[in-house]
Amino acid sequence: MLAAGSLVGSTTALRAGSKCLALVATRTPPLVPLALDASLGTERAQAELRDEVLALARETAETSWREWRRGLDAFDALTRPTAPQASRRPYRVKP
Repeated sequence: MLAAGSLVGSTTALRAGSKCLALVATRTPPLVPLALDASLGTERAQAELRDEVLALARETAETSWREWRRGLDAFDALTRPTAPQASRRPYRVKP
């Protein structure tokens, strides 16, 4: 179980990290002109930049959450017993 957890955890972290990095890399270039406009002090540009940055943060969090759930499902599949386990106690316990 420890080996499966280590394998799934590391692959999940790499997958989530690479997808978030790709998301940030594609969404950052359009933010640069917005940041320049916002630095000039126009209120509309500042609000638009804020909205875009928050949207990027939310999308990154959603991507991360989705990947970690996928990793948890993979860990569950790897560690789930294939055959039903026999009872550990061969005797009955009276209530």
